[in-house]
Amino acid sequence: MIRTARRRLALIALGAVLGVLPALLAASAPVSAQLNVGVHHDNRPWEFREPSGAYAGFDIDMARALGTELGVEVTTRPLGFAELFEALDAGQVDAVASSLTITPARLARFDFTQPYYRTSQAVAVLKTAGVRDLAGLAGKTVATTPSSTNAQWLEASRDRYAIRSIRYVDSMDEALALLRRGQVAAYFGDEPALLYALLESRDLAVIARLPTEERYGIMLRRGSPWTGRLDAALSAIKVNGTLAAIHRKWFGSRPPPDSPVTTVLPRP
Repeated sequence: MIRTARRRLALIALGAVLGVLPALLAASAPVSAQLNVGVHHDNRPWEFREPSGAYAGFDIDMARALGTELGVEVTTRPLGFAELFEALDAGQVDAVASSLTITPARLARFDFTQPYYRTSQAVAVLKTAGVRDLAGLAGKTVATTPSSTNAQWLEASRDRYAIRSIRYVDSMDEALALLRRGQVAAYFGDEPALLYALLESRDLAVIARLPTEERYGIMLRRGSPWTGRLDAALSAIKVNGTLAAIHRKWFGSRPPPDSPVTTVLPRP
């Protein structure tokens, strides 16, 4: 009986080692001296193309700061929103930094770093359209980005607000152009991006802030050797104030005291 019990304990211990072995191997796997980060091609103020042709934005600056912390070169690859997931799956990029909300469905498929931003969703319309609230969208066509958390909320709430149809767009600029041509009545997007757009677009108004709690994280392939390293580097640039400085640059204000911009958090 004693010998059998010992054998069972040995098997349990072996199973535990085998269970953590993939994670240990991933953490110790060699990492390239170059980090290739996927970003959205048009996602102000997170990432967007400047007139010079170079890309700029909060996520671009953050990725470069992480590269500096890790001592690696960072390259960015601009893609459409849905293409970001495909490129990561295919190994064409090492990570995605594009104001991506951490969701249970995405966590089941990918790794994420700790959150680096907290926000909600919002709805923008033309001031001249006469739409004052969500009820005013009854019978109208609205726009949002496919596969986004904005689209998920809108698809689940469409019948409640009697929205006639949803037009899917790949960028906020495309949606705003449709708004100004009268082809859609509203755009459902993330609040920071919409508030940033309002700074230069006086013809727009935000009519609703949706009660959603969104936390952005950097997305990686499951078991990526970059996951732990990027998460540690993210903690470092929170603690040393680099990420807060990036926030001030793009939003013109300091982050709140309890913001994920400055607070080190556990990985989800």
